[in-house]
Amino acid sequence: MNNPMQFLMQIMSSGKNPQQIVQGMMRQNPQFNAILNQQRQSGMSMEQFVRQYAKQNNIDINPMLNMLRNNGARF
Repeated sequence: MNNPMQFLMQIMSSGKNPQQIVQGMMRQNPQFNAILNQQRQSGMSMEQFVRQYAKQNNIDINPMLNMLRNNGARF
């Protein structure tokens, strides 16, 4: 799935808890596992890591954050 917004909406409607989602992503995508390892080694929270990554790669994550907030996510 290439559209991150569509992917997030699918995850949110799946009814699974976040831990189940992360475990499934780790099984299906070795790159995701590498990203989690980088985050753990950085010493940052996942939110800090994602915000820094987005900033370094000139990615505007605000539309995604707004969509998540509108659907009940808190961070």
